[in-house]
Amino acid sequence: MTIWILALLVTAVVGALGRQIGGIRMGISLIGVIVALFVAGPLAPHLRTALGAIGMKDPVNSWALAAPLVFLAVVLIFNSFAVATYLKISGYYKFRAPDDVRMRWERIDAATGLSLGIVAAVVYLVAASAYLYHAGYVTRQLKSPNDNPLWLELVNKMHDDLTSTKFDRVAAGVGQASPAFFQGADLLGLLYHNPELQERLAEYPQFLSLAEDAAFQTVFTNETLKPLLPAKTNVALIIKNPTFRPLLANPEFQRNAQELDIADLTGFLKTGKSEKYAKEPLVGKWQVDVSATVRQHARTNPKATANDQGRLNTLLRAAISDYTLSVTPDNKIFLKGRRDPIAFAGMLMPGFRFPMVQNPDGSNTPPPTKTVATGTWKKEGDKFQFTVQTPTGERTADVNIVESGKLAAPVGFNVLVFTRMD
Repeated sequence: MTIWILALLVTAVVGALGRQIGGIRMGISLIGVIVALFVAGPLAPHLRTALGAIGMKDPVNSWALAAPLVFLAVVLIFNSFAVATYLKISGYYKFRAPDDVRMRWERIDAATGLSLGIVAAVVYLVAASAYLYHAGYVTRQLKSPNDNPLWLELVNKMHDDLTSTKFDRVAAGVGQASPAFFQGADLLGLLYHNPELQERLAEYPQFLSLAEDAAFQTVFTNETLKPLLPAKTNVALIIKNPTFRPLLANPEFQRNAQELDIADLTGFLKTGKSEKYAKEPLVGKWQVDVSATVRQHARTNPKATANDQGRLNTLLRAAISDYTLSVTPDNKIFLKGRRDPIAFAGMLMPGFRFPMVQNPDGSNTPPPTKTVATGTWKKEGDKFQFTVQTPTGERTADVNIVESGKLAAPVGFNVLVFTRMD
């Protein structure tokens, strides 16, 4: 129903405009509309880049406005040429031609303008439908089961009407959107309607380094935004949240978005495995394996007794059982836990006691997880090397794959063994 209303409205307005301005101007304008229809899509990415260069960092507005602005600019250029042409021709009939010739020309020009206006209305309708089809493909993915803004409901309704009238086939063909556009929209819908997958998003290898950025941690721990995402909240409230806009405008976020393999990320969210990064055995997230760490310590310290191993096992479970290691594709490593690393040799000394670790707020609750060590990694041939920054200084050592795929990594003066987290 909405599409028929739009069709009648556009036909009436543009047809009447064509009769008013005449065939010359409407004819040239019609050519401009046709040209704009086919160049708006290809030129839109270039305009988004230009908008970013002049200060528009918001990708939502940039995406929404780019194609319409290109379309409008092309139409205005042709309309300017149409006015100049009309002034020259009309000047001849007004000042040089006889009155009867001028009057016949004006009637013909008006009638031709009406006809061309109706044709132009069809082209305008196709352009509007193409935009609504692609915008609606995105907004339908973000429809809340509870509450939606009026504009989203309207766009969704028009998208559905396009489908019911089969006019979506024309709109889809003219729009020329890339497969990545539809994959991205599907990904948004998958995350929006499956809150449990939102937490997995930070585990994707490409985002491991990004997740350690304080700016992004602040966004997702914000008390006003955090409850909105998993609750399938009205998308307008999410977009308008003052902490969400800076996230979209962040250059690092935009760079990652441009480099993102959407199909691989979608597969990772569904299965927990990334085919793209499976080729790199180190990249991913690892959990410390206390038992394997004790066995590794025994191999490198033959003089350690069974009592030493048992005591070390008990102490490590209390100290580092929560340790996780993130190895990122951009050659960074992050070790996280509640306690700073302590040398195993010190743990085995008689009378050893753990240093007191208190919550920063002074409460009796366990302290929060923190980054206890950072560093970089590199690959030389078939070997890997970690360079780790710890409170005791920088240490560089080879990383070994031991015990059926477990990772033995140096941290300070210790060698910790990790198991991949699936």
